[in-house]
Amino acid sequence: MKVESGKIVKTAMLICVSIAFHFPLCTFHLQAQPATQHHRCWDIDLAPATDFRPPAPYIIAPSDSGLLLVALAKEYIGTPYHYGGRTPKAFDCAGYALYLYRHFGHNLPGWSGAQAKLGTEVSDTRNLLPGDLVFFGGRHNKKSIGHTGIVVDADPVSGTFRFIHASVSAGVIISRSTEEYYRSRYLTARRLFR
Repeated sequence: MKVESGKIVKTAMLICVSIAFHFPLCTFHLQAQPATQHHRCWDIDLAPATDFRPPAPYIIAPSDSGLLLVALAKEYIGTPYHYGGRTPKAFDCAGYALYLYRHFGHNLPGWSGAQAKLGTEVSDTRNLLPGDLVFFGGRHNKKSIGHTGIVVDADPVSGTFRFIHASVSAGVIISRSTEEYYRSRYLTARRLFR
């Protein structure tokens, strides 16, 4: 009995389509194999695709860095305040920012006045982003930088914001820019993530 070559081709094509439809991961797996290995679907050696390109490495966007920094900062809520503290045992405001930013490749100085000279100024609080540094006047002198906070979130309409910081009275907490003490002492903001 003679079999027509056209029927063989059609049958082979149907088998290939069926395999591709039912086993789509098999095709992806083939492409991901190094050139020295073979994929074994039903113990059949198949050559890997030659046009496979590995995905580009994931790059953290600046806005993501700020969000990640804030997430890390929240893990230390309740940590007590200690002047000069720079570890999770106790923080002061500048030491807290120093500790957190170090995890993202930034070496900050250990006092607020020097931190306020880093990065770029954010002159309008409506443009604040998570992770930006905010600075306030000190307890004894409202016009001289004496306190550092880190923006948690900001309202792009009103310009009000929440910030996390190591407060003298309560340790690491989240405060609002609308609180009278901080509203009257707010001085400037800086952005280190670009």
